[in-house]
Amino acid sequence: MEFIHPERLWLLSLLLIPIIIHLFHFRRQKVLYFSSLKFIRFIEQENKSTQKLRHILVLISRCLALISIVLAFALPIIPLNQNGTNGGKNVLAIYIDNSFSMTAIGEEGELLSEAREMAKRMLEKTPLETRILLFTNKMDGIEQRLLTKMEALSYLDQIEPTSIRRNIGDVLSWQKNFLDKENAEVERLKTRQIVLLSDFQSSTFKTEHTKGDKTANYYAFQLLPEDPGNLFIDSVWFATPVHKVGEPNELFVRLQNDSKSERVNLELSAKFGQQRRTMFLDIAPNEQRTTSFPFTEKGTGFKQGMVSISDKQLYWDDDFYFAYEVAKSAEVLILNSENASTQVAKVFSVEPFYHTTSIPSTNYTKDLLNQTNLVVLNGLNDIPSGLITDLAEFHDKGGAVFVIPGNQINRSDYGDLTSGLELPSLGEVMTEGLKLNDIRYKDPFFIGVFEKENQALNLPNVRKAYRTNAGNAFQLLSFRSDAPLFVRSGINSFLLTTALQEDFGNFTANAIFPTLLLRAGEFSSQNFPLFATIGVDANIPIQREVSSEQPLKLVSGKNSFIPSTQKSSGQTKISIAGMEAIERLKAGTYFIQNEDTLGLLAVNYDRKESAMKQQTSSEIIDELKSKGIKNIKFNTVKDGQSLSEIQIDKPYEYWRSFLILGLLFVMIEMALIKFWK
Repeated sequence: MEFIHPERLWLLSLLLIPIIIHLFHFRRQKVLYFSSLKFIRFIEQENKSTQKLRHILVLISRCLALISIVLAFALPIIPLNQNGTNGGKNVLAIYIDNSFSMTAIGEEGELLSEAREMAKRMLEKTPLETRILLFTNKMDGIEQRLLTKMEALSYLDQIEPTSIRRNIGDVLSWQKNFLDKENAEVERLKTRQIVLLSDFQSSTFKTEHTKGDKTANYYAFQLLPEDPGNLFIDSVWFATPVHKVGEPNELFVRLQNDSKSERVNLELSAKFGQQRRTMFLDIAPNEQRTTSFPFTEKGTGFKQGMVSISDKQLYWDDDFYFAYEVAKSAEVLILNSENASTQVAKVFSVEPFYHTTSIPSTNYTKDLLNQTNLVVLNGLNDIPSGLITDLAEFHDKGGAVFVIPGNQINRSDYGDLTSGLELPSLGEVMTEGLKLNDIRYKDPFFIGVFEKENQALNLPNVRKAYRTNAGNAFQLLSFRSDAPLFVRSGINSFLLTTALQEDFGNFTANAIFPTLLLRAGEFSSQNFPLFATIGVDANIPIQREVSSEQPLKLVSGKNSFIPSTQKSSGQTKISIAGMEAIERLKAGTYFIQNEDTLGLLAVNYDRKESAMKQQTSSEIIDELKSKGIKNIKFNTVKDGQSLSEIQIDKPYEYWRSFLILGLLFVMIEMALIKFWK
């Protein structure tokens, strides 16, 4: 047996009071006058032993009454187990999972609301002296403190859903580290009870960092939604990343029905700038479906977009934001060799969208790359090392490079160039098997270029080409021998494997030649990513010159956030990864600003919690026990929290028993004094 308030045991010193009263009050002598001393002697002999027994019983009753009352106020208990340390406070740690998955609807409202009510019921039955650790996925400085019962009940009402997700291993390790530190540095802690209120999603049930615990008692309550399924928007993308006024495009939307029921006549709406589209569709159980919205750009500038569905389960993943820019023009820099083809400059001159600068490669200076979208190397045989370095840096910043080799290239120079541009290297000249017979129509580079796939196209005549292997690049035009004629790496590096001189063929005379150049120019418009994920994306390049010393801000209405930034090779990158971004940012579109507006960035919540798969009870118990958590009890809450039994072991309290005993001994004393004359 132990005492919650052992310091109150000093009151046992009050036992001296009834003992002193007994010694001095019952020993007082009275003078009685009798006619015969013989009668006095008779009375004394008859009552002496009886009175002595009566006085002793009264004294014992008083002492036992006082002892019982003092022990009752010291709050005697029997600990839950024999491993707790002597002395100190009992601790009840309650973890409430407030991630977005807990906004699913249960039998009695949102799961998070049910978890709060369960925590209240636990706290109401908790002794006032117990210290409370109440924490959520935030785990911030506010939650790093032990609370009283009243403080914990007040904090429960402040818990709201958050986009922060925590692995269960991180949760358990955090609470154990905190309580261990509190026990060592602040106050002694004794019995620990750990309560977990969560839906225990599979996506967050990771236990790598779990620390073993053989002394604390763990209670896992799994709250299950009424409908375990969910419908959400997984991703969006354009048929082509090129956005030009008056040109058609197509927005693709991927939906995921993660449930066992079919959704019929589902409304899907999309907004691009000022344009709006709506469609109705059916989606089968556990189906992933992709649909699209065709549209035509009607103006230049930054465009905000959003795709929305109406789902009855979770709401945070029903909207998907995206943003892009429709450029007014593209700047093209052409670096020509001595015998370069004049057709390259002519191709860009017919399109007012392109502002072209065509110069000999010997006149190149690095400042020409400023504000340039596309650099075309027109027939260079030798490439200076400084130009190679500048082009690699330009490519890393998002600039596009179109490489047209000369007829007698320095393969060492080209090896360094293509390596920096993530393009395949060029080998020796080949003259056999050069009939062009394959066009990758379905590649985004060619989407919208051809009305239909036509196998009878008038293809160019190529007599010579440099041997190469596409490797990790995308092979867009191929010879009959499967050797590539034209490849791209990503969306901003392009390589033609044939020269444009007459001895290599008449490639410039074919209609596909200007198509490649113009399409590369369209792809060169440097855009921000279509969207980014809060808490994940760490290297988002700023596609503008950042000269101001003022920090970059993400601004949406009255909300603003200063992301972490880093500069590499003259380019500024921002990060929305990490816990601060998760806490501060909400899904939507944000302008990137310092003194000027530099761009538009759409951000969305991570979709990992959208898949509503939960761990089973056996999986939870077995996994935690395998990590060294020995004392664990599991309960499933699926019929509402009010019908669930909350069974948390508490130290057995004896204070009521001692209080009753104290009252009983007082009554015995009163009876002895009143009825034993």
